[in-house]
Amino acid sequence: MLLRTGTALGIAALLLASLAAHAADATTTFLQTHYYLLSLGRVSTDIESIRRSAQSSGFSVLTYDGGTVRAFRADESVAIAESVLADERLLVVDDGRFLLRDGCERFAFSVRPSETGYELVIDPRQDLPISDTLGSVLVSLQSMGVVGNEASLGVRPYAKDDPKGPAPPAGARLDSTLFGLRVALDWFEHAAISRLTLVGLRVEVVAEIVASASLPAGFAAYAIEHGDRLVKLVLPIEQLLALAQSTEIAYVRPPYRPSVP
Repeated sequence: MLLRTGTALGIAALLLASLAAHAADATTTFLQTHYYLLSLGRVSTDIESIRRSAQSSGFSVLTYDGGTVRAFRADESVAIAESVLADERLLVVDDGRFLLRDGCERFAFSVRPSETGYELVIDPRQDLPISDTLGSVLVSLQSMGVVGNEASLGVRPYAKDDPKGPAPPAGARLDSTLFGLRVALDWFEHAAISRLTLVGLRVEVVAEIVASASLPAGFAAYAIEHGDRLVKLVLPIEQLLALAQSTEIAYVRPPYRPSVP
């Protein structure tokens, strides 16, 4: 379902209708016990414009450009770049993609890459009315040029305290920890807890190749090591499912780490 509208409130109203259709237990309220992924579709705004807007608004900014990593808190350079990942107001720019995170006392939100463009993550800190919350978030994003006039609607609620986490979809030969990263509330926190290696908005994985097959050409640019039917990649997080659903792939997992006695 696509919408075209010039106002954030119009988008919020349609997102509310989409949420009601997909989550019968939370049709009027964002529940504190859950977080929500909502599809935004393509964001065409120039990332450099978003970076300038975020930095001038006091965000921490972390950029990955080839082998160069730079970090700032507002206009001040940060020596240990990854230290800004815990900051509440954060912009990460990596290889033409971005993750933007912000929040207030009532909720936090982020915009990050997804399979269909970008997605909005809503993290309620109390039960909140959906329409007012989305209106506030989308007005904030539009002020930075993040939300344009077109969005693809869809919503997925996830329980914050689910000990097992969601299972990968049928047909995705993907380690559950990696799928947990893909749908996690916070990619950086999940990676740290699960001991996954992130490089910007990419994750280090191993793809086990089907006999007599090879790595699909679309993923070749992310490969860093090749072995006997094994390929190590530093893969954009939003491409985990696409790789795991490829017919040439038997399984996608994190690299094995030697244990320390």
